[in-house]
Amino acid sequence: MHYLYHRLCCLGRCLSSRSFAASFLFAALAAMMITTASLINTICINDEGKTLMLRTTEQNPYTLLEENGIITLSTDIVHFTGIEGGYGEINITRSFPVTVSADGRSKTLYVTDGTVQDALTELGIEYDSNDLLSPDPEKTLEENEVIVLERVDHVTREEELVIPHETETKPSPLLRNGRTITLQSGSDGSKTLSYMQRTVDGVVQEEELVGEAVTKTPVTEKLLVGADVPVSPLDFGVATDENGIPLQYSRVLTDQVATGYNMRRSNVRGASGMKLSAGYVAVRADEIPYGTRMYITSADGSFVYGYAIAADTGVGLMQGAIDVDLYYDTYTESCLNGRRTVNIYILD
Repeated sequence: MHYLYHRLCCLGRCLSSRSFAASFLFAALAAMMITTASLINTICINDEGKTLMLRTTEQNPYTLLEENGIITLSTDIVHFTGIEGGYGEINITRSFPVTVSADGRSKTLYVTDGTVQDALTELGIEYDSNDLLSPDPEKTLEENEVIVLERVDHVTREEELVIPHETETKPSPLLRNGRTITLQSGSDGSKTLSYMQRTVDGVVQEEELVGEAVTKTPVTEKLLVGADVPVSPLDFGVATDENGIPLQYSRVLTDQVATGYNMRRSNVRGASGMKLSAGYVAVRADEIPYGTRMYITSADGSFVYGYAIAADTGVGLMQGAIDVDLYYDTYTESCLNGRRTVNIYILD
């Protein structure tokens, strides 16, 4: 009896212990379920007009995006509000491309908002009021926007041009017909033309001449050409016959010694005060008064000085070595005259 009683007591204690363990396990499971339920949150993902609602215990926004196959770029903006009261939001702002073309290069920039000016600032591109920008800097950026910046410069261009020299021919009875000698050698001149250019990205769009300066003055070539013409350009309107002799004159001085002279400078005046040039001659004033009009030619007509005015005198004339000194516009012509015998017809 005692043994049987002991076994019954042991069996009772064993059953009591197992019941307690089962009760404890049930309570623990219930507590775990309550705790897990309290960690589940509602997450709303807003992605450019698309919304996804999640019930999850995950709180890392990037893990949630990856688990749900939502891919973002580094230039996209992902904003997580955090969880409050079991609710949170993930808002995605997608970036879009814009292309900036400037200084010979094109660059694609990904932005989420902003203006044309913001895009240029982001790339460190500066410009001034002369440059051409399209679209306007205040325009709001759109997807696939193309921004073009053209550089406008104003530069000066200079051009050197040759000024061809001119050639003057002077007919003269001092040379045989057809023969030519150079009285003055000619040379080309030069001038600088200044242009103002307007360039767009280095390409000339407009050009305007803004200045012209002669850097070297051309020198006219002067040639003396033999011809049957008088030296003097003067004309008193007195007719001559077929031999070149004036039809009207008061007297004639024949076989007169004529030389030539030139003063080698401009604006020279003779003893009479008259300005000297071809046609004005030096005489003995006591024989031919200043201002007397004359016609001078050789007896055979091979040399014709032509109409002349008494305007000067000289030592040779005063000493009687010569009778008339014919003025020439160049020293070379005066030398070609040499010493000649002429007749002087006094017209007054």
